[in-house]
Amino acid sequence: MSNRGQRDVINVGALLLAWTIPVSAAAQSDAPAPINEVRQNSRLHAGPLYAKPTLQLRELGIDNNVYNTYGDQQLSDFTVTFMPKLDLSVPVAKRALLQATTAADLVWYAQYAGERSVDPQLVLRGQIFLRRVTVSGERGYVNTRQRPNQEIDVRARHVDEMLTAAVEVAVTPELTVKAAGHRLSTRYDDAAEYDNTRLQRTLNRETDGLEITTRYRLTSLTSLAVRYDNLRDRFPMSPGRNSDSFKVMPGVEFKPRALISGNAYVGYRAFTSVDPTVLPDFKGLVAQLGLSYTLLGATTFGVSYNRDLTYSYDELQPFFIDDSVGASVRRALGRRFDALVSADRHAYEYKDLLRSRTTTVPDVPRIDPTRIDTTWNYAANIGYRVGREGRVAVGVSYWQRDSTTRVFRGYNNLRVGTAMTVGF
Repeated sequence: MSNRGQRDVINVGALLLAWTIPVSAAAQSDAPAPINEVRQNSRLHAGPLYAKPTLQLRELGIDNNVYNTYGDQQLSDFTVTFMPKLDLSVPVAKRALLQATTAADLVWYAQYAGERSVDPQLVLRGQIFLRRVTVSGERGYVNTRQRPNQEIDVRARHVDEMLTAAVEVAVTPELTVKAAGHRLSTRYDDAAEYDNTRLQRTLNRETDGLEITTRYRLTSLTSLAVRYDNLRDRFPMSPGRNSDSFKVMPGVEFKPRALISGNAYVGYRAFTSVDPTVLPDFKGLVAQLGLSYTLLGATTFGVSYNRDLTYSYDELQPFFIDDSVGASVRRALGRRFDALVSADRHAYEYKDLLRSRTTTVPDVPRIDPTRIDTTWNYAANIGYRVGREGRVAVGVSYWQRDSTTRVFRGYNNLRVGTAMTVGF
C-alpha cells in the first residue's frame, strides 16, 4: 500500500473513532439510571457481567454485656463480625437489568460459643425498562440470629422472606405513579424462646401489602410524594393478633446533591384488629424521616425520626409504638480523616391485650398501664477513608435501656472496637 493510501486509511479510521466515541457515550447516557449506576460503580467487568465485591469488618472489639443482662451479672467477651458481600449485575441492552446480591454475617465470640453464627442472605432483582413504564420484581431471603430491634435481647434464629412486584408509570416528565405488591414472611425456630415465651408463637406471621406512591418532581433535586400502604397481618399461631391497617404518608425527597439530602414522610396510620375484643386498635401519627445537611463541605449534620407500630414478643402486650429519634455530626479532618458522633433514642410505648383467647377470664387486667422502655445509644469514632467507598474506624458505643415499670429490663453496655469497609 502506498503512503497516500496508508494516510487515507488512518484518516478514515480516526474519523470513525471520533464518531463512535460520542455515539457510544450517548448510548450509555441514554440508558436508564440504574444501568448507568451499575456501569459506573462496579469494580469488575467481564462481558455482560458487572461485579462489585465488598468486605465489611462490622465489629472487632469488646462487648462488655453479651446478653444485655440487668444489674451486676454482666458477661464480657471479645467479638468479631465480618461480612463479605457480592453484587452481580447483568444489563440487557437498555431494556432490562438483572441483579443478585449475596452476603453473610459471620459472628464470632471468643468464650461464648453459643453466640456464634453464620447468617446468610440473598436478594434477586429484575427490572424491565419500557418507554414510560418500568416493571420490577424482587425476592429476598435472610436467615439470621441478629436481634430484630431493641426489645429482644436473645439472639434467636429466624428467617425473613420477602417478595415484591411493582409497576411504575411516567404519566408526564414530572409525574410518576408506582404500584407495588409485597409479601413478607417471618418464621422463628422451634427452640427460639425469650422471657418464657416461644417466639414463633407470637412473632411468626405473614404480611401482605399494596403500596401506591405518587411522585411529582419539582426540580431536578427535589420531589413531592404521597405514599399509601394497605397491610394485612396474619399470625398462624396467634390468630388474636390478626390485623388490617393502612397508612397515608405525604412527604418530600431530596437527592444526594441537594443542599439538604434524604427523605421526610409524615402521615397517619389506622390499625384495626380482626377481633376487636382481643387486640386494641391504633390510629395516629406515623413518620419516616432521615435528612442531612453539609456545611461548607466539611461538616455534615444528620437527623432522623421514625414512628410506627411494631409487634412485640409479649403475649399480654402484643405491640408497641416505636418512637425513635437520632442526631449525628460528621466532621472532615483533612482529605481522608473524619470524626463522627451520634446519639439515638428508641422509646417503646406498649399496648395491653384486651382479652386472652387461652383463658376463661373474660378480661385481662392491665399489666403495665404506663410501660415505656427507652433505649439510648451514644457513639463516637474516628475514621480514615480508603478509596471511593472504603472506611476504617476506631470508636466506642454505649447502650442504656430503662423501663418505667419493669426494672429488670434495664441494662447498660459499652462496646469498644474497630470497623472497616473495603470495596474492590
